[in-house]
This record gives sequence, C-alpha cells and structure tokens, in this order.
Amino acid sequence: MPDISNQALVISIQAVASEIRALREAIASGEVAPEEYQFLEDYLYAAEDLERAYQIAARTVLNLPPYDTLVGG
Repeated sequence: MPDISNQALVISIQAVASEIRALREAIASGEVAPEEYQFLEDYLYAAEDLERAYQIAARTVLNLPPYDTLVGG
C-alpha cells in the first residue's frame, strides 16, 4: 500500500464521504444521469479501501479522530 500522511488519509475520508452523501441525495431526488450510479459505486469502494487503511493507521497513531466522526456518522 502506498504511504500517505495521516492528514491526507483523514482529508480523503472526509472528501469521499461528502461526495457519497451528495450522490445519494441527488439519486434520491431523481435528478441524476445514469453514470451517477456508477460514480456512487466507485466512491463506495474507495470508502471501503480508505476505512481499511484508517483502521491500520489507528493501531499505531493515537490522536486520530474516530472514523465515524470523519464520515459524519
């Protein structure tokens, strides 16, 4: 796995979570192009990867915020 800073990981998690929320809202409103469904799926896969990386980082870094806080959960 490529090395990235903890700050970059946190910001990436927050950005992907924000995009997922926006895509879900757009899909719920019915105002999306068909490719938006694929974008959502791609972001969900990315979120899973980021969560796994975060769990690994959290084992050794003490000052990371809780994952649920980062994703707005």
